[in-house]
Amino acid sequence: MSSSTLDPVTTSVVEHALASVTDEMATVLISTAYSPLVRDLLDFTVALCNPRGEMVVQGLGMAIHLGALPTAIDAILRKFANDMRPGDAIIMNDPYEGGMHLPNVIILTPAFHNGELLGYAIAMAHHTDIGGHVPGSVPVNSRDVFGEGVRIPPMRLQRGNARDESLLTLIERNIRLPRDFFGDLEAQLSACRIGEKRLQAVAERYGSDVVLATMDGLLDRSERMARAVIAQWPDGDYSFEEFLDSDGLDGPPQRLKVTLRVRADEITADCTGTAPQVPTAINSPRAYSQSAFYLCLRSIMPAELPNTAGFFRPVHFVLPQGTIVNPRFPGAVGAMGVSGYRLTDCIFGALAQIVPEAVRAASEGGTTRYTLASSDARGPRILSEALVGAWGGHAHFDGIDGVANIAANMANSPIEMVEATYPVMVEEYSYEPDSEGPGRHRGGLGVRRQIRVLSPDGAILQVRSGRTIQRPWGIAGGGEGTSCQNVLNPDTPQERKMRGLETIHVPHGTVYRHVTPGAGGYGPARERDPQLVARDVRDGKISVSRARDVYRVAVAVDGTIDERGTAALRELTP
Repeated sequence: MSSSTLDPVTTSVVEHALASVTDEMATVLISTAYSPLVRDLLDFTVALCNPRGEMVVQGLGMAIHLGALPTAIDAILRKFANDMRPGDAIIMNDPYEGGMHLPNVIILTPAFHNGELLGYAIAMAHHTDIGGHVPGSVPVNSRDVFGEGVRIPPMRLQRGNARDESLLTLIERNIRLPRDFFGDLEAQLSACRIGEKRLQAVAERYGSDVVLATMDGLLDRSERMARAVIAQWPDGDYSFEEFLDSDGLDGPPQRLKVTLRVRADEITADCTGTAPQVPTAINSPRAYSQSAFYLCLRSIMPAELPNTAGFFRPVHFVLPQGTIVNPRFPGAVGAMGVSGYRLTDCIFGALAQIVPEAVRAASEGGTTRYTLASSDARGPRILSEALVGAWGGHAHFDGIDGVANIAANMANSPIEMVEATYPVMVEEYSYEPDSEGPGRHRGGLGVRRQIRVLSPDGAILQVRSGRTIQRPWGIAGGGEGTSCQNVLNPDTPQERKMRGLETIHVPHGTVYRHVTPGAGGYGPARERDPQLVARDVRDGKISVSRARDVYRVAVAVDGTIDERGTAALRELTP
């Protein structure tokens, strides 16, 4: 059956039924997961694929995972496509066989109806620990992938009702938190199994032919809509470059360069000119880098465009091997977020030359991840938190304060849950005043989080953050945002500024403060509506002096505007 022979009503009903399948998969995963990373921070992704392995529906989850799953699925199907049975489950996490970094474990299960393959259910989750030399398995100082944890190629986890106990035992002996790992793994399997059942129920009601034809229709519609958008852009080459703060240690800034080549209704993403891979863990595997491009392009296209692999068809890549965005084996990739998130800012910088009114100024540059690892009578305790930041200003809107990076879809851990579960005290959680990138539409404010270590023997503190030197850029005359801060024992004689990437042991009572960067602004600051400036002053987001010196607005602490004083300030030359 062809998708063109389906009536519109049936097509719409089945499409919504498929979307509801992934919604339920996400609900099951959140409801049954053990670790805060999955349960509270939502660091996971679920999806459905057709029998060819093409993604037809992506559910709730990490936005930057949008285009990373297909490479993993390709690797799985190359090995198992001709040997799948009902009840099977495949597991993998190898970044050099289509995965990302090792904590991102992928589970795939096939769905059959009356002996016919309908497709696959997939769930990927970030596990708190997968082994390696640093607790939390997101090492910033590893020199190759071998030291980062257990590397799992595509392997059969389950055949029918029989689990591979040898594989599970091997994993258990190499990880620090088996309870959390296997709890989250069961949650992933449960999500996939519910995906199978619901997909089978849709096929039972409407027929396998209708379901498969609807899947093909979704793919084709995504492709048509994506091509129609790209065709409206002027042909040309649009380049932008960013610089990572360092090579992960004390080396010089590392260049990220993106050139978008628009030709008719297709686009090529070329990273020629990007720095060679580095001997630390900030390299981004090919799957993650490709996904960054898909994410950025998708974010400026119509909301009605289905999130399917059809959208990928007009997009092509030149990602030179041996670079930060496509390292050669066995390059370390554990802290890939540093490069991957910044790659999105670089891509948006290029897109701003094509469709400036659709692109925001640079965000905070990537979700910060810190880990505090200690132990007590119950065994290892690993607090792994993602600290969300801010979005940049837009042609029509201010940036957003205290929100997950555009490349993510995460939440901060609830303070009460953190303090009840781990030996820490959260002493402060607030916006950072005067941290926004100034502009007609200002950037979002940075976020401050301050934590005291309470474990008697101290803890291993690891920080993975970016933009400690390179600030978020503005657009159309908007100002830069602020840099990231990592400080030990702030406001004391023992105060020490940390690097953006660092792993150290800290004693009991140590205070760690992190401040995320403020995002870039859009348009000249002196064109900002004085009433908006006054509101920010009244809310404590910017100071009276910043309102005067940057926005040229004379305003009191209570938000009262001095109209005459403001007019005089704005008549001054820049």
